[in-house]
Amino acid sequence: KVFQDIADEFDLKDTMVRMHVQHPGEMWNLHIDKLGKWCPEDPTKVIRLFVQLTDWQPGQFWEFGNYHHNKWSAGEVWTFDWENCPHSTANAGFHPRVTLQLTGIKTEKTQEKLDWLAYRR
Repeated sequence: KVFQDIADEFDLKDTMVRMHVQHPGEMWNLHIDKLGKWCPEDPTKVIRLFVQLTDWQPGQFWEFGNYHHNKWSAGEVWTFDWENCPHSTANAGFHPRVTLQLTGIKTEKTQEKLDWLAYRR
């Protein structure tokens, strides 16, 4: 229920809500997502959001293109150009990394929420 409430805040349509736990020693190799099936007539309307549920711990990272991301805080929300940006994750640390992954079709409210979050940074 809590995760669905978070997803509902972004007002996505045809939403997939998934909790991803990356344990120490696990990784996802560099790849590009194939999410166009959510909206084949206009894939640019598809968005994938990551809500960090745990604070960053040493050894954990996300990589988007040539940008290496670490030192996040629980509650941060990110998105990226899933159609064009290769990305990967790894956990070479001692603690699980927990992320709520939301995938769906953007609405006007989705963009308003993202704009509000960007303004607060």
